[in-house]
Amino acid sequence: MDKLFPQTYYFPIMASERVQRRIERLLDQAEEAMDRLDWESVRDIVKVVLGLDPENSDALVFLASVDRVLEDETAAPPAQATTRMLTPPPDQPASFANGRYLVKQFLGEGGKKRVYLAHDTTLDREVAFALIKSEGLDDTSRTRITREAQAMGRLGSHPHIVMVFDLGQEGDLPYMVTELMGGGDVESLIEKATDHRLPLDQAIGIAQETCQGLEFAHSRGIVHRDLKPGNVWLTEDGIAKIGDFGLAVALDRSRLTTEGMMVGTVSYMPPEQAMGGEVTPRSDLYSLGAMLYEMVTGRPP
Repeated sequence: MDKLFPQTYYFPIMASERVQRRIERLLDQAEEAMDRLDWESVRDIVKVVLGLDPENSDALVFLASVDRVLEDETAAPPAQATTRMLTPPPDQPASFANGRYLVKQFLGEGGKKRVYLAHDTTLDREVAFALIKSEGLDDTSRTRITREAQAMGRLGSHPHIVMVFDLGQEGDLPYMVTELMGGGDVESLIEKATDHRLPLDQAIGIAQETCQGLEFAHSRGIVHRDLKPGNVWLTEDGIAKIGDFGLAVALDRSRLTTEGMMVGTVSYMPPEQAMGGEVTPRSDLYSLGAMLYEMVTGRPP
């Protein structure tokens, strides 16, 4: 094992993969609360993260920021402090892309995307409009996001791949328009299942459909590189479709420990990818096997 994973490439797993995913979701919530200037909520969320991982660098940065803000508000006149705390979040935009996409509903926000239900006035259909939150990325990462999104768009239509309808730029932020996926992702499905285990026929069905999507992508020279339950989506009828080809890889670079070690999706990562080696279609199949294992047993390998 030491020969396979030399110390230089050792990836510390802070706790179980499920705990790591919970930490990621909490950090996303802290980010959303900070956008609302809800500092008390940020502090409460960060304390939960630090209870799970006392040395989490992102949480420590959040906490330091909150402490500075609250110190300033304590020193400020009461009226000023109250006004600042009650500042409403930015208004929901009415449309994007010069009016082509009319916003109907805000669907949610995480560390990577801000997603809206929108109506495409050109093609007269409902779509998911995702603004990619790339503010903290360098030019190389931004370019990679665009390139990978274009690659996903070139896949065209396949019954087990989330279809990309449009790509563009809204202000300084890139956006992606995709089909709506009304069934959520497989990660949420696992979380809600009894003992976090899916019925065997359902797990096998999802794995088969995901495999068909991978086969199609691989036949066109595209490797996903970050296949996991959170990147496989379901229609309202329960049909599995793969999403986020390459986007999660590019965006997750911003969430590293101070030592530069990955803490995100180690449980689904093949050894060659963990060691910085070449990623091939076989790497995706390894990740699919790990995902199937979790769907059946209730925990990642």
